[in-house]
Parts: sequence; structure tokens; C-alpha cells
Amino acid sequence: MSINKVILVGYVGKDPEIRYLKEHFAVATFTLATTQPASKSASGTVREEQTEWHRIVAFGEQATFAEQWVRTGALLAVDGRISYRKYTDRNGTSHAITEIVAERLHFAGNPQREESNVER
Repeated sequence: MSINKVILVGYVGKDPEIRYLKEHFAVATFTLATTQPASKSASGTVREEQTEWHRIVAFGEQATFAEQWVRTGALLAVDGRISYRKYTDRNGTSHAITEIVAERLHFAGNPQREESNVER
């Protein structure tokens, strides 16, 4: 048995970019920042705050949700899976992309939005 599961809670870095494939099937992409706070170990070693940026991709209903509700700065929880893909651009340069494919998007830390059943 194997599992590919990612759960991230962080701040949206930019408004989602939306595009539509055939039959009006929506695809949303945006970035999400997660931050590990600075810490100091018992031995005195200091680890500085570290922010990681994640590329999030959502399809279908989750993309529509992102288009309507997700905005820069929102605290968002993303449940999904990690995906790796490679492609070659028009100039023949190879690229590797790591992204999180969102299976569920929901707001974190906003009781008003949760109470209004906007959460999916």
C-alpha cells in the first residue's frame, strides 16, 4: 500500500489564474506560502524562519471555488497530492515542475465564512 497525501495550511500568494479546457472544465493555479517559525534548540542553535512556496493546481469544482472565493492573503487549507511533471518548452529547454493537486480547498481561521457554508 502507498499513499500520496499532502495537507498544507498557508497564505495565498496571488489570486488564482483560471483557464478553461474543453466543455468549460476549469483549472485554477495559484501559490501558497507556508512558514516554519524561527526556533532555538536547547543547545543554543538558532534556526531562522523559513518560508516555502507551493504551486497549487485545482480542477473542476475546486477550481470554480478558487475562482469565486480565493484571494491573495487568505488563510487556506489545501488537501491534495503531490505531483511531479516534466516538459520541454519551445526552445528545447527541459523543465521539471512540482505541484500540489488540490482535492479539497477550504478556508482556515475564518469563522464567518465557515458558518455561511461557503466551505467545500
